[in-house]
Amino acid sequence: MTLNAPVRPAAIRRRPFVVASPYLLGAAAFLAVFLSRRDRLPDPMATHFAGAGRADGFTALGVFPYAALGVLLVPAALFVWFARAEGGRHANGRALVAVAYGVAGFGGFLLTDLVVANARAGSAEDARLGPWQLAAALVVAAVAAALGLLLAGRSAPAVPEAADGPASAPRLALQEGESVTWTRTVGSRALFACGPALLALGLLVALVADWGSALTLLVPGALLSVMAGARVTVDRHGLTATAPWLPWPRLRVPLARIEEATSRDINAWKDMGGWGYRVHPGRSGLVLRSGDAIVARLTTGSEFVITVDDAATAAALLNALVARDRAHHGG
Repeated sequence: MTLNAPVRPAAIRRRPFVVASPYLLGAAAFLAVFLSRRDRLPDPMATHFAGAGRADGFTALGVFPYAALGVLLVPAALFVWFARAEGGRHANGRALVAVAYGVAGFGGFLLTDLVVANARAGSAEDARLGPWQLAAALVVAAVAAALGLLLAGRSAPAVPEAADGPASAPRLALQEGESVTWTRTVGSRALFACGPALLALGLLVALVADWGSALTLLVPGALLSVMAGARVTVDRHGLTATAPWLPWPRLRVPLARIEEATSRDINAWKDMGGWGYRVHPGRSGLVLRSGDAIVARLTTGSEFVITVDDAATAAALLNALVARDRAHHGG
């Protein structure tokens, strides 16, 4: 029996427009405030502030609005691309919309407040941007993120499973001495979105405050951007996961440690408690999204899980390689 793919709800089809909306509104609000106060703005404008809130960096008045719009619209394009690619297939699509709204709220408020601070001061040297304004920007970001979550709509309904319980993977037939490798890449769109979002926020904080404060956002943003994907490989070495562009860090489960492999649908939050490398009593693994997963039952009785497409084929090959390895070693 062939199952048709579920029709995506209208709310999911609208997600790219929903994601773009706060950035367009933020850009419109910024331009309105900028143009209404342009005659009172100093040239150059204060755009970078020391820890005490005193201005120590400046940008030409004619350049500032273009730079500010770039800070808003570049993340907008990135989040719209992710929303179109995600297509409502996973629950993390709603989280992506919430993150996008939070970034828009933070950036839009801070850039608009920067204009107000310059206009109020009269001269760039007298402009102030204190910690309370950064705190207010975070509050606006939190409210915007909550609004984004409400407007995101529901995720697409899951495709019905053909049978209850785990899908048992058959063993592939391998010829003596035959070398076979299976490999796929997998990534978390939510983590890919959070990484660039933190980088964008970090650059904005560096622009108006200092690099020391920005590093608390830039470092985790860079780590998330690099570690949000993995290449999963099944071969004579066992089950291996590495970063797509780097040889390290590497997760490997040798064939000798594997009792049997199956494929199973895994819910990241319900079954593993979230995304990333997870460790639970009797189960560990790398979970970058919900859905199809390789589940290797180890000789210790515990399970090792990796979520990846075409997990049934990978599990079948893994079973064949385990059986051949045992036969060669007299297991």
